[in-house]
Order: sequence, then C-alpha cells, then structure tokens
Amino acid sequence: MTFSLNLTKPLNRLGLLLNLGFLIVVFSGFSWFSFAYMTEVLPASGAHEQEVVVAQKAQDQAFAKAKAAAKGKAFDEKAALAEAKAKGIEAAEKEKEKIHHHAVEGWAPFAIFLLILSAIFFAGFLSIAVLRRVKDAGAPMSLGFVSLLGAWAFAAFVAFEPFLDAHQLTKAWMPAPIIGLLILLPLFLKGSADAHDEHAH
Repeated sequence: MTFSLNLTKPLNRLGLLLNLGFLIVVFSGFSWFSFAYMTEVLPASGAHEQEVVVAQKAQDQAFAKAKAAAKGKAFDEKAALAEAKAKGIEAAEKEKEKIHHHAVEGWAPFAIFLLILSAIFFAGFLSIAVLRRVKDAGAPMSLGFVSLLGAWAFAAFVAFEPFLDAHQLTKAWMPAPIIGLLILLPLFLKGSADAHDEHAH
C-alpha cells in the first residue's frame, strides 16, 4: 500500500515519489489558501467594517456641527447631510491604509500558526514515508536520520512559502528545499533490500 501510516510497511522508490507529490499538493494548497484567507479575506472584511464606523462617526460629527452653526438661521438638512456624508467618506479614505494595516496585524499570528501546523503535519507524514523507504532499502539508521532532516527542511519551506513570498524572501530561502531534496536523493537511488537479497541468492 503506497499511502500508509504503518512504519512496518516498506515503501519503494515510486511510492516515496508519489507520497512526496501528494503531500506537496495537499499542504502547499492548505498553506496558500489559509495564508490568503487570514491575510487578505478576513482583514479586508474587518477593515471594511471599521471604515464604515469611522465614516459614520465623522458624518455624525459634521452634521451636528453644521446643525449647531445654523442656529437662528434656515437649516437645509438635506444639503447638510449630503455634505456630512462626503466628509465621512473622506475621513474613511484617510484612515483606510492604517485600518487595513491594523486588521492584517490582528490576523497575522493566526496565519503563522496555520503555517506552522501545515509544516508539522507535512513533515510528519513525509517522515513516515521516508522511514518506510529506509526500511525497504535496508539503509542504515544514520542515513534515515539525515533523510529526516532533509524531509523537514523541504516540508518547512513548502509550508512557509506563502509567508516567504509575501515578504520577498523566497529566493533567500530557496537553498533549504534544494538541500532537503539532495539529502533525500540517496533514498530515491537505493533499490529494495529484498531485491538485493534475492539477487545475492
């Protein structure tokens, strides 16, 4: 069985490749979706609500001020309300960038938390596949330990790629997944221990 959490089941080279491809699709997709949702969708919704509050407050203040200034004079409520609305929109526009920035900061910890979860689960499932491949290849545990380090380096990069991309750090961290794959390469090159035993007999 290619996909299994059973460490006693050996995994051939093709199986490891399929596991790797499947996990990349699942956890990369989860990371990009969750990061976009937490840093764009939710902040935009919260920022819009805050902008409405700011606009309404500025509008009420402008209308009250215009009404107070018209004491003893004819008061054009319709014109004053229209002017107050315009001032409210203007006030919201001035605060728009600041409001959005605060909204993003508020959701940022949750976005990072989800990326950490993605990295942990990706690395965990990939580690199981790596250990199963080590068993199939009859590789020494020293190679298995080093391969696990490669798996974690690769998984962490894939999971955090949305964050790195948002901060223009992808190129700076690109060596991490490359080194991780190079570390895993011996497991892809080694054959099956059972096949070697049968050949020897």
